[in-house]
Amino acid sequence: MTSPRPIAIIANGEPPQHAEVLKALAQCQACVCCDRLPPAGAPTLLQVVGDLDSFTGELAPELLTDLHEDQETNDLTKAMNWLAKTHPGTPIDYFAVTGLREDHTLANLALIAEAGRPARVFTESGRFDLLGAGTTPLHTTPNTPISFLSFTSQVISARGVVWPVEHLLLDTLWRATLNRTTASTVEITCERPLFVYRPWKACL
Repeated sequence: MTSPRPIAIIANGEPPQHAEVLKALAQCQACVCCDRLPPAGAPTLLQVVGDLDSFTGELAPELLTDLHEDQETNDLTKAMNWLAKTHPGTPIDYFAVTGLREDHTLANLALIAEAGRPARVFTESGRFDLLGAGTTPLHTTPNTPISFLSFTSQVISARGVVWPVEHLLLDTLWRATLNRTTASTVEITCERPLFVYRPWKACL
């Protein structure tokens, strides 16, 4: 059975420009935007979600979900919740959730990790893959950078890297960053959702 194509959530960070990012965005089945219109090359717009405080443009009312009364969550959370209700179980790819402001970048990555669903986060320099608990093989390019990041404490192992990661306790965000691959497949075991970051030259 073929897996469904992902739906893109497009936030208000650094706009998609890299060729690999634009390619991935075009391959999504549709998109949900956070308080913005979709960029050029984006797939069919499902909805603009947010408090609409920074939205500029004109859209049919049925394409706008105004949640300005909810000031306890940000626009990315609103978009994630909207998709969970309307398209449960559909894979999500994230765009423009990093860049421009480092506090937004960290908060957005933490929100995506907290949701716990496997996902991909596309940036202008590379890609974050959010893995679920268990063992996952990742195809990559040998002798390229790789980092493992967890927003919660957990023990992980990774085979196919230069510096050993064997039953390593991730008790800080930096603990398993800045490693390098030694093989075309890296096998990763984690207890909770785990981000794996690779630059574009390492992503297959």
